[in-house]
Amino acid sequence: MSRPPLSVIIHTLNEADQIADCLRTVEWADEIYLVDDHSTDKTLEIVRTRFPKVRIEQRTSLGSAAQKNYAMDRAQHDWALVVDADERVTPELGAEIRETLEKGPRFWAYSIGRRNFILGDELRFSGLQRDRVIRLFHRKHARYPNKRVHADLLVDGPCGRLEQKYLHYYVRSLDHMIEKMTRYGVWAAAQMFVDGKRTSAGGLALHTIARFLRDYFINLGILDGTRGLVAVGLHSWYTFWKYAKLWEFTQREKRGLPLELPATDSESERWILPWEEPAEGKSSQESGVEGSSQESGVGSQ
Repeated sequence: MSRPPLSVIIHTLNEADQIADCLRTVEWADEIYLVDDHSTDKTLEIVRTRFPKVRIEQRTSLGSAAQKNYAMDRAQHDWALVVDADERVTPELGAEIRETLEKGPRFWAYSIGRRNFILGDELRFSGLQRDRVIRLFHRKHARYPNKRVHADLLVDGPCGRLEQKYLHYYVRSLDHMIEKMTRYGVWAAAQMFVDGKRTSAGGLALHTIARFLRDYFINLGILDGTRGLVAVGLHSWYTFWKYAKLWEFTQREKRGLPLELPATDSESERWILPWEEPAEGKSSQESGVEGSSQESGVGSQ
């Protein structure tokens, strides 16, 4: 059985120091589709001059989920792999992905673990030892939910697991990480506020302290040395900031002040679950999945 073609989806914002290393690890893909949020650094210049086969589109981001769903709808191929600019697909992972597709996928989606690096060295604990994300999927059987941040992929059935892992260089500098966490914290707080959640001083303190104790002691961040303490401290600060912003939104609501919540993608088509209206006449073999849903685990709830 020939391998179904694969689209790699990447979305970027000012990733000049990361994008070339990322793209080199996925040049074997049948399509690389990069959706850029109007970067102001040399991200696009690097891509255009060094990777001319990459398909580029610029679009204002209204959240990671909206950006990825937009790209999924416009990718050339049904099977897709989402890769962030700070991630690397190792040769071993690339080979496992191709082999999985060549054999005939048994699931509509597969999760991939991540090895996380902070300032060059790997964190083995600190709450990241079980880091796993669903990134390889059939785009007609997967969709991100309408959330501004921290949206987990919804899949039409159970997921498989790949053994090989991404390399994830998620802390390149503390300044960059604080800037990113500040932005994400506002988005997460806004999502909680829209979902009806509220907080107080007690909730703010308890969530922050619990995050530190969990990641540093229960998740063994203490074994990661100084890097573990820095990582857990950053995660705890993020938790504090997120709930502090939620508290601020609550206070502004009580006083009748403008909330100024982050904009979201209001296009209804962006959030439709494609498997709820399956195309007529499509068999599982035509979609690149072997066997029936019952036999393979595809499509069942």
